[in-house]
Amino acid sequence: MPCQNETSKGGGDSLDLHLDSRPFDLSPTGWLLGQAVRYLNTADKEGEFAYTQVVEILRRCSEDLLETLTRVFRSMKSGDSALRWNLLYVLGDAGNEKAAEFLVRVALQPLPDAREDLGCETERDMEMLVSTMAVHALQKVARRHPEVSDYILRIVSEKPARPILIEAVKVASELGMKDKVRELLSKEEHWMLEIRQARIQEVFAEPEREDGKERGFTPPKSGSLYTAPRSVCCTRKEK
Repeated sequence: MPCQNETSKGGGDSLDLHLDSRPFDLSPTGWLLGQAVRYLNTADKEGEFAYTQVVEILRRCSEDLLETLTRVFRSMKSGDSALRWNLLYVLGDAGNEKAAEFLVRVALQPLPDAREDLGCETERDMEMLVSTMAVHALQKVARRHPEVSDYILRIVSEKPARPILIEAVKVASELGMKDKVRELLSKEEHWMLEIRQARIQEVFAEPEREDGKERGFTPPKSGSLYTAPRSVCCTRKEK
């Protein structure tokens, strides 16, 4: 059963303008969606618990969740990449099989042209994060609704920008479609199938570890091994 989706009517253009500036307030489902985004960005156990509860309610509103989220998503400006990323994350957790088509479109949305004069976080970089999240959101939906798994193959077949293609290949492989992906890739792209996602335990360093004592903490090329040119005015003590 869809959530109630009625909004107050009347009041003229000023009310419409006010509501348009607050897209999460247009319906009960929109409000729940806003709460999910809020709790998603809360760094405590209480917020984590609240997020799971809101997601569970949103799943029951599945008939109008996608419509509501699509409206909010399209109302966002190009600079609101972080908010759109959050919306896609929530859709991955709460959406049903109807979300697959929308997620594919977002993943394949053309990226802005690359520019090297705009610093390390360009508009292209931010939009790439949004597209990548669409791929991973589709993976989460496919785990709950296996019938939409082939939508990942549509992304691979369209050959989007390489970072997005790599993520799609990884997701498809994790969903058990490695052989199908291999058929869609050229031989020069088969290396993407060998990318392995490391477990966090493999890269996490314990702060109190003691297995580095035998190597010590002497910087390389220091002491008697220091061979770089020295300034005459500097005196260096050898160890």
